[in-house]
Amino acid sequence: MIQLIKSNGEVTDNFTADTLKEKQDAVGGYIEVVHTPQGKVLIINEEARIKDLPFNLKATEVAGQHIFGDVICLDRQDYINFLN
Repeated sequence: MIQLIKSNGEVTDNFTADTLKEKQDAVGGYIEVVHTPQGKVLIINEEARIKDLPFNLKATEVAGQHIFGDVICLDRQDYINFLN
């Protein structure tokens, strides 16, 4: 399942973004990919700290590291499909 995890705690299940621009719009800028040991992949804003985006508690819990801004969260297999 692909989710959009917003920094305000809202989660949108079955999120879709077909183009790079839609992915960038979802996270608010250029994207960076974070792989977690649990098999999740987070697509985050690569400049989130520089832009002083809000702390994202839910995404931080998934990633095991501090995450800021809105995030697309998916399993590794969904990530492969999501890129195409």
